[in-house]
Amino acid sequence: MKPNWTYGFVIVVVCVFATAGLVGAVGTTGASDSVMILEVDPDTNEAPPGETVHVGVTMTSDGGYGDIGVDNASVAMEYDSDVLTLESVDRGPWMEQGNETEIVTETTIDEEAGYVWIGQDRDPHEGGATGQDRLVTFTFTVDEDADEGEYELELTDASSSLTNEWPQQVFLHDGTLVVDEDASVVDAGPPEGYESGDNSMSGFGIGLAMLAVVLVAVVRSRFDRR
Repeated sequence: MKPNWTYGFVIVVVCVFATAGLVGAVGTTGASDSVMILEVDPDTNEAPPGETVHVGVTMTSDGGYGDIGVDNASVAMEYDSDVLTLESVDRGPWMEQGNETEIVTETTIDEEAGYVWIGQDRDPHEGGATGQDRLVTFTFTVDEDADEGEYELELTDASSSLTNEWPQQVFLHDGTLVVDEDASVVDAGPPEGYESGDNSMSGFGIGLAMLAVVLVAVVRSRFDRR
């Protein structure tokens, strides 16, 4: 009896797809363990002309696989320099989480371009930080002659790495400032709890594996009838 090459080929192809799905799921799960989320908090700030507004940036990260913490983080904000004047840059408590350490801070400010950057580094590096808290607060004064309207507060130039020097994936959520003569000041408050969404890719890998089993069963059944 000659071997049925068609039957063998179908099984091989199905197994390859199933393996790829499972590997993709594992890879996605691993990547989700090394993510940094930065968001303007609150995402909508409000102030009348001439007032001071504190724009907070909240950071969320669970570090890396194996309880590896975050060693450093940086982020910049771009804003309309015709509307806002930067008054101060204040490091938040995020990097202080975990074991006791010193935080080395650097800043770069270009007031004309409407750009401010802050970098924070733990020293010593061991242990690292994880969790959710305020990373930085940018304090601005709204120009007294600013036109009413909505202005972007854009996060950019962000990076972070773990204590093993592995870089994290970075997700940014920008904010806005609403300038309104009749508005009360709405600015940075305590960060709200973050609820991570379901990882749909994990189910994707398992679904492919189940599909592979079904396809193999169908093919085997059809050949057994012959």
